[in-house]
Amino acid sequence: MSSMYSDTTPFKNLHQFTAAIRILQGHDPQMQLQTVICYLMVAQFGPCHLSNIRDTANVSQASVSRNCSALGTIHRRGIPGLGLVETWEDPMNRKSKLVGLTKKGILLKQSLVSAISREYG
Repeated sequence: MSSMYSDTTPFKNLHQFTAAIRILQGHDPQMQLQTVICYLMVAQFGPCHLSNIRDTANVSQASVSRNCSALGTIHRRGIPGLGLVETWEDPMNRKSKLVGLTKKGILLKQSLVSAISREYG
């Protein structure tokens, strides 16, 4: 990137954010912002309850479920998902679901952290 941005922290942070988005787009060029947010929240806080994502991201439970499906193994209508997260029933509260990263999701997280640190760290 241009050196005019190199010493300005706000621009540096925006470039880091852009780099992360580009890496995520490599997995799905049409990935929606809410899907990106769901993935990043699971990567940062997971495993966590779907309801935690709903509350923190301020989106509906249906949206969280739909986006976690897109990030999981099978998206809606049987379309293959991205395989980045998995969900399972909370053994302490069978009405609640947990979500966490798969091995592929962990590798993507490591790739994001590495790319941002290497390029802009």
